[in-house]
Amino acid sequence: MANLLRGGKGRPLHPWLVHYPSALYPTSLLFDGLSHVAADGNPFVRGAFALIVIGLAMSVVAAAAGFADFLPIDGGSPTWRLAVLHMTAQLVTAGVFVANAILRGRDLDVTASAVGPVILSVCGVLILWLGNLLGTELVYRHGRRVEQAVALDRGVGPSAAASEGPPDAG
Repeated sequence: MANLLRGGKGRPLHPWLVHYPSALYPTSLLFDGLSHVAADGNPFVRGAFALIVIGLAMSVVAAAAGFADFLPIDGGSPTWRLAVLHMTAQLVTAGVFVANAILRGRDLDVTASAVGPVILSVCGVLILWLGNLLGTELVYRHGRRVEQAVALDRGVGPSAAASEGPPDAG
């Protein structure tokens, strides 16, 4: 099952899946704002709730794939510590949006989003962005789930650049 969750060779699954909650949660916050400026904001209130629920479902799948990517990291290494911070931030984000969905689900017939869930959404989105920043550090600075063999097969990478030599001066 772990191999399925890790994706194919050179095609990791987790970075692809995280785009869904990373887009759905902030969009729900946008819907909250629209619920306050629209004449009848109820469709936006319901839309924000739906976006959060779909985001939570996608977060579960992304977290499973992310955990499969986390398991092979050497425990105690700087990469492992960063991965734990990333995972913690994203789990806290999911927890905030679970609480948010529970609060919203109690009354979906309001004409504008209540202040409490909006504050939860703002906090959740800020924590989400922090977690996303940590995730990009894992990829771009620590090279997690970046397979150089794929890049080298395409003629891109350190050995391809070295074989080309310096650019012409003329």
